[in-house]
Amino acid sequence: MGLDRQSGKPEIAAQKRVIKLAPAIGDWTTYKPPKVLVKKIKTGLYGFDRLSREELDQALLLHYRFVQDLLRRFRIDLGMAVELFSVQVEQTTYLNFLRSLGGTQVQCKLKVSGLHEPIFLFMELSLANSVINFSLGSIDVAQINRALTEAEKITLETTLNEYLPAFSSAFSNTIEQVSLSVISSPDAIMDSTINPNSTLASFSAEAALADNPPGRIIIAYSGNTLKELLQRFRQAERSKELDFSRLPNALLSRIYCPASAELGETSLTTNDISRFEVGDVVSLDTTISTPVQLTVSQDLQIMCQAGIKNKKASIKLLGLKDTGEIELTPPELAPEKVEPKTTLLPPKPAAVKPAPAPAAIPKPAQHAPGPAPKPVAAPEPPPPAKPAVKPAPPPPAKPKSPEEAFPDIDFGDDLIDEDFEEEDDILLDEMPEDKFPEDDL
Repeated sequence: MGLDRQSGKPEIAAQKRVIKLAPAIGDWTTYKPPKVLVKKIKTGLYGFDRLSREELDQALLLHYRFVQDLLRRFRIDLGMAVELFSVQVEQTTYLNFLRSLGGTQVQCKLKVSGLHEPIFLFMELSLANSVINFSLGSIDVAQINRALTEAEKITLETTLNEYLPAFSSAFSNTIEQVSLSVISSPDAIMDSTINPNSTLASFSAEAALADNPPGRIIIAYSGNTLKELLQRFRQAERSKELDFSRLPNALLSRIYCPASAELGETSLTTNDISRFEVGDVVSLDTTISTPVQLTVSQDLQIMCQAGIKNKKASIKLLGLKDTGEIELTPPELAPEKVEPKTTLLPPKPAAVKPAPAPAAIPKPAQHAPGPAPKPVAAPEPPPPAKPAVKPAPPPPAKPKSPEEAFPDIDFGDDLIDEDFEEEDDILLDEMPEDKFPEDDL
């Protein structure tokens, strides 16, 4: 095959991701990972066709699902026992990949519409022989170490072509018009259209079919081919509708998606920006009848109408962006509220409580005929309430005499009351004469 090592060139290391399943580990309590001897070698995996660590992990997951589905279909359709031991993804050069192949192999080629470089499928001869026998309704009788006959090639190609839709569905049906053909057995051959030093990514699954010992199924891609398929897969996943019904409500209530609404946009010159002042109004290119665009998680775009709810800026959902043009009518202005005039009324007089009704006098109880009962005295009514005694008004002040009220006026005998003449005489007799001259009297 011309795969001898070339002297004078450094050895190139491979990048691997390996997952060992329970059948490969056995009793995990006594499992000891094998020691790996590390030696200093030159990597050499550089260039645009090299896959990143995230792309290798994604490729491993996709092919793991495909192999699981393939073996399940073998068990159901062909009625053979299957068991998966481990899966592995590796990135190395094309030449080193061919050197790593050992034993007898059946080499197949997958042609995909839109891809210029082929995809290779390698299956150990013992596994291919079991698929051929069980697809014909037979069983394995003996192991073979020879090349497949034309009839065996056609049988293997027909059987494997029936499971290619599962390979396309593993990449979200981004692979169309896939066909498989057997190109070599029992040895692998080098494809002259591929550079030996180019990057090649391979996925291998170690599985056992029927009563055969475990063997490997390998799918190999050039670096550019696998990168393009992974890019198609990611685009298909982003455009796929979200199925929230598969998630429980407890999980959905904890998922937060960022959402932002864009009112509009415009372009300004640097001269306009330099003259900005507080209070300036900037006109946008959108009109008042243009919907507001709501972006959710940078993928979903919804057209909305702006408004106010609970004293906060809000939006009303109208439809998706791709549903067509949506025209809005300008919102109606709210009518101005007219506050009613309030008039001051005089306070109402306090309500007068009515007097309590007198207690009812109970009627005497009626007795059966017999001796007359003693009369029962009726309860005396409560004594009437005594009226409140008002305090006596103060005695009126004693009026002053005319002489005391008007000391400057001379009062004659005619103004003296007769009731007081006798008393006045007595008073005059007691007074000395020198105090009262006769002319005055």
